[in-house]
Amino acid sequence: MKKNSEILVFLTNLDSDLFLNNVIKICQSIALSYLHCNYRKIYKFLQNEELSFEEFALDAIAPLFVREKEDQNISIRTSFNNWQPAIKTEEDALYFLNKIVASRVEQHIYSLLKEEDPFFSKILDSVNYLIKTQGYKKSQSLGKTYIIKSDDEIRDTLFISQQEFENLPTHLFANKKKLFSNLINYLQTETKFVSAIPLNDLVYKLKHINFSEYVLIKSSEMTRKQFEMDEIVDFALKSALKKLDNSYTANGKLNNSESKSIRSALTDISVDLKNGGINPGLYDYLAPYIKDLSKEAYKDNYHNILEYLVRVTKSVIADNLQEKN
Repeated sequence: MKKNSEILVFLTNLDSDLFLNNVIKICQSIALSYLHCNYRKIYKFLQNEELSFEEFALDAIAPLFVREKEDQNISIRTSFNNWQPAIKTEEDALYFLNKIVASRVEQHIYSLLKEEDPFFSKILDSVNYLIKTQGYKKSQSLGKTYIIKSDDEIRDTLFISQQEFENLPTHLFANKKKLFSNLINYLQTETKFVSAIPLNDLVYKLKHINFSEYVLIKSSEMTRKQFEMDEIVDFALKSALKKLDNSYTANGKLNNSESKSIRSALTDISVDLKNGGINPGLYDYLAPYIKDLSKEAYKDNYHNILEYLVRVTKSVIADNLQEKN
């Protein structure tokens, strides 16, 4: 990273390609530090897409350097111009970059998690609804989003880790109406950590301990309806298998043996969808069912089919959840 004494100069001269490229490099460096802190969340995407950390970081910050319209400034310049209080010192400039890059990284991870796991997406929507209606707000620190009281500010960095949050007593999550107050009170009185609830970690916890309680949202009230995650995924799997039979097996695009192998792979994928998302590499789901299947043969003959059927599965899950609203 460039010396801090140069950052403000770069930001005030973004019309220069040289200075713009330097800002991009600084933002990528900041993004990389946040991504390494979130490795457990993104390793699947890195392996699935065969991306390096550097490429992932560039993808995350790319929207900062895009013009929505031809005559408009790039996003980072608009943010710089509108930042309050105005950026006047090197410390201000570095703080500004850390804040907007952390926000972009978090949003990028969110979008990937939501695409990977429809259940995560739905529960996240529900938690965001609770935040808005129960007097809380979201605040970012060190590349993560936290839930805090609406009149509070984060003044410390001693946050609860993902593992320690996972080990919190289950009874704290049992009452939807008191969810945030229970957690914040516990953090205040029983731990040494900041009274801030990690948003992503909370969604994962809710998914695994009390899915049906949190998956529904109503504009005026949250109505409790019981339905099981297994039923939703099984219905989506049946839809994908029907598409497999009708679109690929019946017309001879796949023989019976290939079709059976893909059915087995889809079944394994559906199990993982119930448990947090698909594991790295669709090839690894199919390889156990086709003897001596090389990665080249997989890409040539099966990747597009399996990828499409996985999209069908996720789409049916998302549609089914939407209908439950």
